[in-house]
Amino acid sequence: MHIINQTNYAEAEEAVRDILMMYVDLADHTAGFGHAADVYIRFDPLKFIDAEIETDGYHYVDLDLLRLGSAIAILCLFYDLWCEEQALVGNPGTARFEIALATGRLARFPDVEAVISEAMLRPEMAIDDPWFDTAVAPIYRKYVVSFFGRLASSDRNGR
Repeated sequence: MHIINQTNYAEAEEAVRDILMMYVDLADHTAGFGHAADVYIRFDPLKFIDAEIETDGYHYVDLDLLRLGSAIAILCLFYDLWCEEQALVGNPGTARFEIALATGRLARFPDVEAVISEAMLRPEMAIDDPWFDTAVAPIYRKYVVSFFGRLASSDRNGR
């Protein structure tokens, strides 16, 4: 588990920026999960999936957005491989995520964890198989759409 503190919080802030760009891409370009949404992921999502903040009072990072965005980033990586019809199990790019999954590091987001687990049980990927699109649609709505919905309804002047 990564501890965010006074000396390293800027890295977490950069990750949040990448997450926001990824969310905008998901919402604006593909209106859901789409191929290459992982292009905005310049950070290691496993570093922040279960991060904690040292409570020294010198910094602020939206820890919920950071953790959740990390989970969505991991799902984007798997979705991208699926779109490219690449194997998920035994893929050098997914090995460390398989370990994270097996050790419960994605347990905070059981719906994301379940979709990734199920995807890894499907050895045959086909671009025309609608399973992954169907599986990620509720996750997109629950997290990405609701994030923008909360922002859109924020109005301190109440008009």
